[in-house]
Amino acid sequence: MSYIQDMQNDTLSLRISKPERRALRERARSEGTSEGNLVRRALRAYGITPEPDSTKSAYDVIQHLIGRRRGGPKDLSTNPRHLDGYGR
Repeated sequence: MSYIQDMQNDTLSLRISKPERRALRERARSEGTSEGNLVRRALRAYGITPEPDSTKSAYDVIQHLIGRRRGGPKDLSTNPRHLDGYGR
């Protein structure tokens, strides 16, 4: 997932036979993924695109999201008043 966010997306249109499309659709459904994810996985397996960087930490993956929220209380994690009624 994070791999796709790191790259710039582009659209590719291609013609495949009806049996190929049916097989792709069935495989995607059986694996609970999208047809696009299957095609990207096949491209990586064939050596066309690089494997996702497995050395990335969780922080590396979400770093672009940190600090983006504006307007909330600055002491949310340290002020016990914000926990009043939590879990009730």
